[in-house]
Order: sequence, then C-alpha cells, then structure tokens
Amino acid sequence: MHVYRWGAIAVVAAIFGVTTSALASPPMLAKAKENGYPAQNCQYCHVSKLPKKDAFTPEDLNERGKWMAAEKNKQKAKAADVESLKTFPGGKEQK
Repeated sequence: MHVYRWGAIAVVAAIFGVTTSALASPPMLAKAKENGYPAQNCQYCHVSKLPKKDAFTPEDLNERGKWMAAEKNKQKAKAADVESLKTFPGGKEQK
C-alpha cells in the first residue's frame, strides 16, 4: 500500500510539474491535506504556485511558510514538519 501511495504522489507531481518545489514537496502538501488543513496548492506556504528549488529565496514564502521555515530552523531539522501547522499562530484555520 505504501509503495502505491508514493507512486501516486510521484505521478501527480510530474503532471503538475512541482517536483522541484522549494523547502517543501508534494508529499508535504498531501500530508497537510490528509491532516485536514485547507491546503489546495503550494501557495498555502509559498507566494508562487510552482516554486522552484533552484531559484528559491526566503521572500518566496508567505507568512505561514516563513513561520514553518523558522520552526524547522529552531528544531534543526532537515525539512519542515507539517505537524507544526497545528501551532501556527497566524490565521488559524479549522481542520
């Protein structure tokens, strides 16, 4: 089952051309959706619809994305944790 999920995510990412997103990834977007957050696309945390890793700057993040990046740095993690969204202080959404 797990292999099929990753395969499906890879296909969707290839179709939408988001395989090189900055700081985030298609699996993070999928996880946010699975956890009930109203994330519809990359703009949930980024300014642009299709952020590119090779052209990324911190200004490419919206308020939520900047907050998640700061949390990642505080935790000294390699990637932002979608679970941290539950403590995002600005504009709390209903799950």
